Amino acid sequence: MKLIHLQYFKKVFETQNITQAAGVTLFYHTGRNIEATPYAHTFYPYVTKTLAILDDGFRAVTALNKEIITSVTLCLEVASVSVPNLIRIFSEKHPDIKLTIIQHHLPENINESVLFITSDSKPDLNNVPIIKEPVLVAIPKSHPLAHKAILQTSDIEQTPIIMLSPSNAFRNTIDMALEANHIHPKISSTTDDPGTLRSIINQGLGITFFPQISWSYRANDHFVLKEIADISIERTIYLSSTLRKDHPLVETIMTTLREWFICHN
Repeated sequence: MKLIHLQYFKKVFETQNITQAAGVTLFYHTGRNIEATPYAHTFYPYVTKTLAILDDGFRAVTALNKEIITSVTLCLEVASVSVPNLIRIFSEKHPDIKLTIIQHHLPENINESVLFITSDSKPDLNNVPIIKEPVLVAIPKSHPLAHKAILQTSDIEQTPIIMLSPSNAFRNTIDMALEANHIHPKISSTTDDPGTLRSIINQGLGITFFPQISWSYRANDHFVLKEIADISIERTIYLSSTLRKDHPLVETIMTTLREWFICHN
């Protein structure tokens, strides 16, 4: 039986105009009128339920069509290293959507086409966790601390450390963790650009706090990652927006980032 037969059956049952379907007698004549057989009475609730579900599907598709977004602004407060891969996959899946990447200046107006990749969940937006990652201390392989199995609080307080500027989301995560553990680092310099800091660390030129997954640590890098004794620092990266959590764009960006992080660690 095809969909059109279900529609015909429902119409006949409700209007009492005869048809045949499903290989059994569903209606019979009583003079000029027709009546539904027991088969029809049994079949009718299933037909109405099936057609109702189908109508729900049509309405869902229609509603999604009204939500189509033609341009997206992605604000990367963290995880900027993932930008090239994100742009490539996003363009493949959404060739008709214009993608704008912002890293240093937040947009003045936040609407449905603005999404944030951030480690600070935003109270007025929907925050979907992408990954949770440990934050360790990056130390040049030539530095004396690189040979210690685990760092002590005194190591952090006595050794000059390069940090991101206080306005940075990752810096905020570190500051809160250190304050909670009564650690007062000896900051030698700061930069407002995570890319610059990663470049300095990748060349083995300084010590800093390093998010292990999103900054893509490799064993052959010029530095090693060390834990601090009795202290666990971690951060969660979120995708924050006004869009609902199951919106196709949200799911695409989350899947892209998670796959990238997994395959690069």
